[in-house]
Amino acid sequence: MKFKKNILIAGVNGNIGSFLFSKLEHLETLYSIDHKQKHIKQNFEKIELTNHSQVKIFAKECQYYEVLIFLVGLAHFKGGKNDYEQFLVTNFNTLKNLLSELRKNNKIPSQIIYTSTISVYGESYSGKLFAEDAQKKPFSAYAKTKLLCENYLLENFKKQSWILRLAPVYSNTFLLNINRRTKFFKFFYRVGTGENRLSLCNIENIGLTIKSIINQIIPYGIYNIADDKIYTYNDLLCFKKSSSFIIIPSIIIKGFYYFGKFLKINYLRENSIKLLTNNIYPVDKINKYIRLSFKLF
Repeated sequence: MKFKKNILIAGVNGNIGSFLFSKLEHLETLYSIDHKQKHIKQNFEKIELTNHSQVKIFAKECQYYEVLIFLVGLAHFKGGKNDYEQFLVTNFNTLKNLLSELRKNNKIPSQIIYTSTISVYGESYSGKLFAEDAQKKPFSAYAKTKLLCENYLLENFKKQSWILRLAPVYSNTFLLNINRRTKFFKFFYRVGTGENRLSLCNIENIGLTIKSIINQIIPYGIYNIADDKIYTYNDLLCFKKSSSFIIIPSIIIKGFYYFGKFLKINYLRENSIKLLTNNIYPVDKINKYIRLSFKLF
């Protein structure tokens, strides 16, 4: 009979957290924490990880977890220069608070699974392929603090950490990252020919990866997680079944890029680059161990 591991999901109420809970609840012994109480009640504890005193009590009283899946962080909001402190508190301090207190109580999990982002590479006109060893040049406060978390794990828990750099995530019920690349308000759009290429990540590929880590199929390390298929913007419009769309000349988006660069508006700068260039995150490294077979179509 297979031994069920005690698994703690931190940030269980988000899109990825609730998905993973449903995938793992019959396979493992699940516990979860979040700063808000939602639908999960069994083995759930409401805790604010930015509150060090709450974390201290939790770490002292909780049982030992073989696996920690850490999903806490500000999502879908990259932030500007003045938002860095907010991201530092929510993205970095939460991870450090929890792990430092678990370590004090000799309860560090043997497997720490951390969901990072491909945004740590930054966006560049010169860069098209971003493998795991590519140079990191994060623009946004979101990406900078995610990279800070990666470095913290590598410095303190390297052989216990699986760092997953997720490409933009989608599922049947969560299409934000596709909609923002195909639709502006009620209108579908395409920049230029629509043949620029990009990586996306089906949420099922995240579930497959994490189950494989728990089952010790994948060694510790840093991995890009994306579909094993590269898409074009035309593919996304086809998926959305758009019968008509507005064609935006590339020169207009270039204007937004230079405007954002001049005024140091990262949101304009980053998103303009995404629309104008290829943004591909190879999954050759993870594919040595498992096949990320879930795709958009």
